[in-house]
Amino acid sequence: MASLDEQLQETLRREEDLRKRIDERNAKRRIECASCDGAHPIRRLVAIQTHWYVEPHGCTGGDYWREGELQYICPETGVINRLLFNNDDVPWGERRDFANDPEAQFKRNYRRLFKEVRDSHGPLSEPWVNNFYVDRHRKEFGLVEKRR
Repeated sequence: MASLDEQLQETLRREEDLRKRIDERNAKRRIECASCDGAHPIRRLVAIQTHWYVEPHGCTGGDYWREGELQYICPETGVINRLLFNNDDVPWGERRDFANDPEAQFKRNYRRLFKEVRDSHGPLSEPWVNNFYVDRHRKEFGLVEKRR
C-alpha cells in the first residue's frame, strides 16, 4: 500500500493531467464571429486585453490602469470582436465575487488558451463589432448562468 505522501503525489499528477485535458478541450471551443459569421477556435485567435486609466484624484487616489474587456481579432476580416457580457442579472454588490461574474470566469479560464494575448492601453481600434456570443452561451463555456 502506498504511503499517504505517495497517494497525494499521484492525486496531484492526475489533477494536473485533467487540467491539461480540460484546457485542450476548451482551446478547441469556437466563438462565433460577429464580423464574418464564421466560428473560430479560441486557440487560433489573437486576443486583446484592454486597459483603462484611472486619473489621479485626491491626495493618493488614482494614477493606475485597470483591466477592461477582452477582445479578439477575426482572422478572416481583421475586425475586432469585443467580447461583451450583460451583467444586468448580477446584483451590483455581487459582481466583484468571481463566482457571480461570467466575464471574470471567462478571462480566468480561457485567456491563456488564445494563440496570443496582446495588451492595449489605448483607444479601441477600428473597425470593431460587439460580440455577445460567449455571454449567450455561458453553459457551453462552463460559466455562471443567468439567474431566472
